[in-house]
Amino acid sequence: MTVFLQSLGSQVAKAVTKPFREPDGNEDIWSEIATNKFDANAKPRYVLLHALNDDDIARIIYCKSAHEIWLHLVIMHGGYYKSRAKIDLLCSQYENFITNEEELINHMITKFTIITNGLVSLGDRIDNDQKMRKVIRALPPS
Repeated sequence: MTVFLQSLGSQVAKAVTKPFREPDGNEDIWSEIATNKFDANAKPRYVLLHALNDDDIARIIYCKSAHEIWLHLVIMHGGYYKSRAKIDLLCSQYENFITNEEELINHMITKFTIITNGLVSLGDRIDNDQKMRKVIRALPPS
């Protein structure tokens, strides 16, 4: 979803993360900045509404901004707690990552990439030096 929203423009992607207040007055007298902010909120709101099922739509239809919708979805689906649990699980898999004698290198690298990509997607950053050292330590002695 993040990549798709970013493809619509940086202001659109930011609209999900920042509170939005509809400009006052008639639409005809809004400044260009106010109009751009309104448009930047409308696009992710539209995308989110079309990505949801009917049950979720019924719960968030009254939200006036993409940010409000996003916050409601996080709460409804336990996003923070599920993300934290997933980060903990992936961290554990990363810390305990090893490979056995019979495992092919490409299979090991695929497993490692899945773990590190999961951590990165949830906000944990691992630099390439750390990854390289971890892979080398995970190799079997042979």
